[in-house]
Amino acid sequence: MARATAILAAGVGLGAGLMYYFDPHRGSRRRVHARNQVIHASHRVRDTARAQMRSLRGTAESVDDGVLAERVRSMLGHVVSHAHALVLDVSRGVVTVSGPILREEMRRAIQALKHVPGVRRVVNALEPHPAPRRMPGLQRDRRLAWAADHGTGLKRMAAALAGVASIGLAARAAMHARDHESELRS
Repeated sequence: MARATAILAAGVGLGAGLMYYFDPHRGSRRRVHARNQVIHASHRVRDTARAQMRSLRGTAESVDDGVLAERVRSMLGHVVSHAHALVLDVSRGVVTVSGPILREEMRRAIQALKHVPGVRRVVNALEPHPAPRRMPGLQRDRRLAWAADHGTGLKRMAAALAGVASIGLAARAAMHARDHESELRS
């Protein structure tokens, strides 16, 4: 009896599915949508497989240590606030990174370095610090910090003044042209 019920339920489910996809009004759209989803999934699988192959090829190739050092330095500049304070040593794909770093940035930096193409191993010789206080490598030059902070505001203000001046000059030119046109008519 249970088997007959299972067969009946399967038949009803199959019939409902067929009615859903072969509906004369919306079935065509549903079939196209299902086909597009299958195509999209196959493209994602293909792209993922290609990326994995590129990744495997990239780790098998030996990368010049100078190029790898530049890649690592670039990546650190994106994930660490004081990348200039870090010292790198690259040898045959093994990256040794040392120097002062903020404690909350250390894990993110090491993880990012592991994902740089060509890096085979990361040696962590970092000195974590809770805050940039009393660490010259983690502090910004106050004179440069002031110029950087205020330079942006000054540039914005200069751009705004230039915009207002150009609008004023355009309005003055339009009024002058209108006055000149009225003089010609009289």
